[in-house]
Amino acid sequence: MKKKILLVILLLLLTGCSVKYNVAINEDLSINEKASLTGTSDFFANYYKTTKKKVIKDSLELYQDTLKENGYSYELVESDIPYVKVDKKYHSISDYTKNSILFNGYFDEVKYTENGNIKKIETIGFNENNPDDPDRFYVRELEISITCPYKVKSHNASRVNTKTNTYYYELNEESDYKILLEFDASKKFNPNESAIIAIIICILIIMVTWTTFYILNKKKNK
Repeated sequence: MKKKILLVILLLLLTGCSVKYNVAINEDLSINEKASLTGTSDFFANYYKTTKKKVIKDSLELYQDTLKENGYSYELVESDIPYVKVDKKYHSISDYTKNSILFNGYFDEVKYTENGNIKKIETIGFNENNPDDPDRFYVRELEISITCPYKVKSHNASRVNTKTNTYYYELNEESDYKILLEFDASKKFNPNESAIIAIIICILIIMVTWTTFYILNKKKNK
């Protein structure tokens, strides 16, 4: 029940609100989960009789015991647009995929498999929104970023920026809510890998061209 309450408040903040949800896979395969939660102008407009800071602070106070009991650290950051920082560390990927309230709250099923050094995280189906369900709040957009220090073998990310794979979903009936990230824990991410491959290909093309020209020129001279 307490896990469900936490999910309610986090999804509440997502509803008409702004969220940055980030997962960092460390080299020892531990996980850092972080989220920054705040409101959009539409969200705060529902509370026009009070300040933005009080809206976020009151929401946080309602659920801070649940956050503590589930091992989350949290902080209210006071700025022009106040927001809540939530974070937790997991000792392994398996621990994260089994126990993350946020990640498991988004999807029907979260799977983590290992085949030697090959690790795979995947989800199946979005935990559907139901506006009439008092225990869930409608989520219109979802963006998840996963940073991996190892070579990614396959993914279905919407955007890739060096080590970070970002998954973005418009939550509607036509969307595919599957997340896939497969990586090789024996090979570290190399930002120059593409450039090195391109250089090798160019060298091979030059060598083949030169060899062909040399052979044809030799035959011509004969």
